[in-house]
Amino acid sequence: MNWGRWTFIAFGLLLLCCLLACTSASGEPAPSAPVPSYSSSLHPVIATAPARLSLPRGETPHLLDFGLYASVAGYRTLDYLSTRRALAGGAREKVLPQWVVDNPGTFIAFEGLATASEVGGSVWLIHHGHRRIARTMNLVSIGLGTQTVVNNYREPLMLVH
Repeated sequence: MNWGRWTFIAFGLLLLCCLLACTSASGEPAPSAPVPSYSSSLHPVIATAPARLSLPRGETPHLLDFGLYASVAGYRTLDYLSTRRALAGGAREKVLPQWVVDNPGTFIAFEGLATASEVGGSVWLIHHGHRRIARTMNLVSIGLGTQTVVNNYREPLMLVH
């Protein structure tokens, strides 16, 4: 494996760990249960009332989040265009399998699904009260994706006449 694949695997594992940490730690204290009253007989009588839990309402994305989603879609589009340009100039893909980037339909589907999963994961995190993690994930992704786009446009074109 080359360095690009290790980076891809490391970021995937980091994202998986973040999602698992978010689902395991809700950050809310456990509700205190009422102390049951017992009768004097041998069989205790426990009075139970249906518990009414007040779950917090799911949060919704703000304007800044929508701006981040637009940035994610923008850099994914530029990544597609810059990769196609670099491949036309004779470069080779370093992270994805070559059969994905050689077929334009497959590559567009990959970029679209990657955008949808990133935005969907961010909305899910925000809905569960982890807005800062979602924004950090988006900002890191935008930074790394922009670096990839700049690298693709720096590739010299080797046009054959």
